[in-house]
Amino acid sequence: MALPKTIGRYEVLAEVGRGSMGVVYKARDPRIGRIVALKTIAFSFPLGPGEEEEFLRRFYHEAQVAGRLNHPNIVTIYDVGEKGAEGDAYIAMEFVEGTNLQELLAGGGRLPLAQVADIMDKLSQALDSAHDAGVVHRDIKPANILLTESGQPKILDFGIARLAAGGLTRPGRFFGTPNYMSPEQVTGVEVDGRTDQFSLAVILYQLLTGEKPFAGESVTAISYQVVNVDPPPPSKLNPSLRAPFDRILRKALAKNVSDRYPRCQDFAADLKTAVTEWMSAAEKTPPTLVSGAPRPEQIAGAGAHGGVRGITFLAPRWSELLMKTGARFGLGWVAFLICLALLAAAPFLMSRSPARRGAAAPPFAVLTAPFEGTAPRPPEPPPPADAARLKLSFAPRFDAGRIVVRLDGRAAIDEPFKRSARAGTWTRSLPVVPGRHRIEVRVASADRSFDDVEGIEVEFRTREVKDLKVSAGGLPKRVRLRLEGAGDAPK
Repeated sequence: MALPKTIGRYEVLAEVGRGSMGVVYKARDPRIGRIVALKTIAFSFPLGPGEEEEFLRRFYHEAQVAGRLNHPNIVTIYDVGEKGAEGDAYIAMEFVEGTNLQELLAGGGRLPLAQVADIMDKLSQALDSAHDAGVVHRDIKPANILLTESGQPKILDFGIARLAAGGLTRPGRFFGTPNYMSPEQVTGVEVDGRTDQFSLAVILYQLLTGEKPFAGESVTAISYQVVNVDPPPPSKLNPSLRAPFDRILRKALAKNVSDRYPRCQDFAADLKTAVTEWMSAAEKTPPTLVSGAPRPEQIAGAGAHGGVRGITFLAPRWSELLMKTGARFGLGWVAFLICLALLAAAPFLMSRSPARRGAAAPPFAVLTAPFEGTAPRPPEPPPPADAARLKLSFAPRFDAGRIVVRLDGRAAIDEPFKRSARAGTWTRSLPVVPGRHRIEVRVASADRSFDDVEGIEVEFRTREVKDLKVSAGGLPKRVRLRLEGAGDAPK
């Protein structure tokens, strides 16, 4: 079909999409030189006598109502064109460059939790703003949410869903996308803003797990699940999620409208709290695979109590009691602990004697190391003869940041990185006991504009070498893991 040169006063530049309601064009408004998205409105089946006039009357009314909505996360409606002899009615709206969530999810895309929470927060604010103005979207789904090039979400098609759902569809035809519809929409009862909240929760479930909560081979099967079946808790599909995520989605996806959150922003606020707690817990790195040495924050925390160097590391609780005003321990205890510290430092002092000068540092050096920054790790035991090996490589896209690698939930690597032409690619190699292991990689930029974690299950054979390529950033902003090669380690 040939591209029309003009629609109304608008110069058509390109076709950008097609849907059940019509065609979307990229066009130019010659009066002010503004680029717009031009959406023609037409049904894919004929209307009966009198229905077309009723449809157009309601179309203009709904477009006027939606045009009054003013929110940065709602695509703005600029103009409405009446149906004439030359073509269909149309809506001229804000033209947004970006990717819709449907394309992202269909391509296997995944967003970092922090970005998901931010998107849900902005969409909830937009929806509540529309609900306060008396407008319910009724067709919130991934295809109607655009992510701009800067990652900002925009909601499409306010007013159009209400128009199509208002009784002009033919018997037996099912308006909307059943996977994202609320139970009240399926059963045909009155809806309010909590219908949009339900649909938004379905999208959140899919972003967190990669799966739709309600799926089936037919519209009937999906509709039955929406009305009668509770989906599996998201943590069953994504074990990295914690119990709060299950509770939040259970509430937002409640079959009974009154059991949901009063407003979408209540839903988003609860989610934001859960994500903040999740990220805070992830900051607390467990002990390393080969050492029970304390974490840097534990050492720094002990120093904050005013502990004596060397004593604080050995017994932070003792140092706290010693320094506490009014402690019931006398000078005898102080002398005892000083002696204990000297005993711990003895190997180090011996290594500084002339007879030992030039020898390798003893394994107890970590006990008397300065307490600023990160304490050095004790020497790692040699890997078993049949150990496999994991080689990691990461080309940083940030000026600075931190990378954490966990093997079966325990930290194997936790260190900062800096990008420079001289440093090139960050590479590390880890010995791994043969068998199946869970590898998780977290990358965070120093300015915290990026923070994401990704995991992968890998089977290691004896002396096998696996190369794991780590990338982070781009759109969507996420960590990606890719196994590229396998072979035998040198014997």
